[in-house]
Amino acid sequence: MMQKIGIITIHSDLNYGAALQAYALNTYLRIKGYESEIINYIKIPNHPRIYPFPMNIAYKIMNYPRFKRYRKFLKKSVSSQTYKSLDELMNGFNGDYNVVISGSDQVWNPTCGGFLEKLNPAYYLAFASKDKYKKIAYASSVGSYVFNEKEIPFVKKWLDEYAHLSTRENAGAKQLEGFLKREVKVVLDPTLLLNARQWEDAENKVAIKDKYVLVYYIDEIDEVVAYARKIADKHGWKVAMMSNTRKPHPGVDLNIRFCGPAEFLYLFNHAEYICTNSFHGTAFAVNFNKNFISVIKRNSPQRAQTLLANVGLSERLLSDINDIDKLSDIIDFTEPNRKLDLLRQDSENYLLNAIEN
Repeated sequence: MMQKIGIITIHSDLNYGAALQAYALNTYLRIKGYESEIINYIKIPNHPRIYPFPMNIAYKIMNYPRFKRYRKFLKKSVSSQTYKSLDELMNGFNGDYNVVISGSDQVWNPTCGGFLEKLNPAYYLAFASKDKYKKIAYASSVGSYVFNEKEIPFVKKWLDEYAHLSTRENAGAKQLEGFLKREVKVVLDPTLLLNARQWEDAENKVAIKDKYVLVYYIDEIDEVVAYARKIADKHGWKVAMMSNTRKPHPGVDLNIRFCGPAEFLYLFNHAEYICTNSFHGTAFAVNFNKNFISVIKRNSPQRAQTLLANVGLSERLLSDINDIDKLSDIIDFTEPNRKLDLLRQDSENYLLNAIEN
């Protein structure tokens, strides 16, 4: 019997990593022949932008093109039924699935669940009866969060109902295994389940004629731009950056406004070079076989460090701009691709076995 699968994950925020990982897991499952969709639970934004009138209206109008592109990107992936609150999901869920999966991103981190740093039971599949649905976790992450004594009993109760558990960080797996007393598999982020050719199918072209170094940052923008500027000046390229502002950041030549996830993919795939301090930026640079620098992110470097160590590219993670001169301009991806293929196969084996057994 063909399994019908529902995925709960953080997909409604205007965040490239969230949208792309949600798309990736669902698309991978469909490629494998499953009837799969993302359960369309619209969570409260983690850090909503609150502006006084009339700035609130201006912000919504300005941001509408980006909002529209995000919704278009995931339109064919999400369920037709929408749950606009936790109460709707907890009290009204009766999805026609055999399997429900808590997907990736930091769904188990209370600071990311849209509940003012409280546990959100939706992302622990508490809305789904264990008697009706098989529960699986694929790369569900706690981030750097450490559960306190009051939270552990709830987390344990919910996760004990899972048939298979996995996360995407070693530290998270170790923490969970400590109080669950069972194995938690470490797997790849879903964006790495799809290869470069499969991602190209989701691109949307951006009109850009110049050769460019792409900046993709999470916080600490000035540092990443400085790295990109040094690379661009060496080769005679432009520095390009996705932004939501009219005025380009100092040091940036090409200010590309209001991109959605499909435009993100195109810009990564067609860049001459990537400078990023984001895990997902690093992951897409590796997946697209782009020459890149991953700038060490001060507050959460572990995921990029782990990925690059696993594929043999640790030297591309820098904390000193002067170390650029020590790097080769061209990366030989032969061995990294071989290692990534092995990691991908291991993660695929876990996921398909979890669904079928």
